[in-house]
Amino acid sequence: MPEFAPRNACLEWASLFAAEWTRLAGGRADHEFLIDQGLSLVRVVGDRQPADVARQHFENTPEPEQLVRDPETNFTALAAEVGIIKPGERLDQMHIEFAHGIAELCAAVGDGYGDSASANAGRHIRALYGPV
Repeated sequence: MPEFAPRNACLEWASLFAAEWTRLAGGRADHEFLIDQGLSLVRVVGDRQPADVARQHFENTPEPEQLVRDPETNFTALAAEVGIIKPGERLDQMHIEFAHGIAELCAAVGDGYGDSASANAGRHIRALYGPV
């Protein structure tokens, strides 16, 4: 088991882990979730390079698409559900920008909840529904 590392060293390791995982996912990942995963993993495999652990984690995730963020798919499904577009159609760029704007409005409300230094509801909303 690795020696105890100060919180900032753990967070740095987790950030490097999340960055590599996100790179492997083509930039489409829930970064906040991956930071949390990294903070859990650093306790067990923190003596290894975070990029190596991220590659192994990505390759061994049974359904990595569950961790890949794809807000446009969510926006498109909702738009079809409420009748903005027909099922099977795609949203145009203006609709997507509007949806990101709504997400930002919601995230601004969430900024007041949680720990503003590391995690809060607003950052989580942006991680899931902000622009990729």
